[in-house]
Amino acid sequence: MDKPWKRPKTGSRAHLQEHGGSLTSVVPNPLRERAIANMVSPYEMQVITIDITNKCDLACSNCMKLLENQDALWEMTADNFRLAVRSLEGFPGTIAMIGGNPAMHRNFEELCNILAEEVPNKNQRYLGVNNIFKHGELAKRVFGVLNLNPHGTQGGANSLESLRSRGWYHEGHSSHSPLLTAGKDLFDEEEMWDRISKCEINHNWSATIVQNKGKLRAYFCEVAAAFDLARGTDHGIEPVPGWWRRNISEFEDQVALFCPGCGVPAKLRGHLDYEETDTYTATNEDLAFKSLKNNRKIIKFNGDPKSNAINHRFTDYSQRLQVGAKQEFKYRVRSVLYRNIPWYLRQMHYELSRSLKRRRFRN
Repeated sequence: MDKPWKRPKTGSRAHLQEHGGSLTSVVPNPLRERAIANMVSPYEMQVITIDITNKCDLACSNCMKLLENQDALWEMTADNFRLAVRSLEGFPGTIAMIGGNPAMHRNFEELCNILAEEVPNKNQRYLGVNNIFKHGELAKRVFGVLNLNPHGTQGGANSLESLRSRGWYHEGHSSHSPLLTAGKDLFDEEEMWDRISKCEINHNWSATIVQNKGKLRAYFCEVAAAFDLARGTDHGIEPVPGWWRRNISEFEDQVALFCPGCGVPAKLRGHLDYEETDTYTATNEDLAFKSLKNNRKIIKFNGDPKSNAINHRFTDYSQRLQVGAKQEFKYRVRSVLYRNIPWYLRQMHYELSRSLKRRRFRN
């Protein structure tokens, strides 16, 4: 199978770029323009996603799709899905079917068959799912790339068991940094745009196509699409064939509108998925209050962003969390105990440890 990390590097895709008509109408901003110059265009990405539904059987903390903040459930029609796939003709990376939980789409099998028809290379067909339900064999037949994350639920883990050896499998619970902690509430403008220029979602993940109020819409970033859907607005572009070949500078309107209000570049510490807790700042208070209607907990962040920052990726999977927590706990316990031991006993411990190491090396 053609692994994603073996696909063409960014620089080798310059020939794919096509300049369209300008999509930008915002007032020029040198800081924003400098940030955009360092951002990744859709044609340079390794994956572009198609969101087929916002239905999901989970309600994770700080969901990067803001599913609990949207007002109504929706599903992409089969005709729209086919058009979305065809708009990506020539894209050399993977085309990902995601949600929500895509397997909850009432016509999931039909959409899978459309993807197989339109994208002959199985290794370009990607599925991201937390519970496959009865569609395990269908997933094996259609998809060459699988991203499986049951988020610690037993039902999800059981349904994905037969697929574990075929893709990335994330065991246990996960943590997302908050999406609703707006960068413009936390940093001065220069630092905000500097952080946006290095955004993990832009550099390592995906542009997207969604169905917004029945119409297909494309975005330079799937989180931008999530904010649009959550607020009931429409700032996407029509995904005409080849839309993904546009340079990121032609998406400046979307960047200017969505990025300052997004929490991804801030990389604050989040909650585990099962805690169903959203952290927010003033700019996104309207979306946070939508969470309350769904009986979720919300926390307004008023602290220092730098002292609450994480030093790992935006999404942290449980094994790394557990190992890190264990190491931190052992270090803290050891340091507290060590400080309370008299100096001569610490010296004896040190000498004993050295002698035991020497003995092991001799043997």
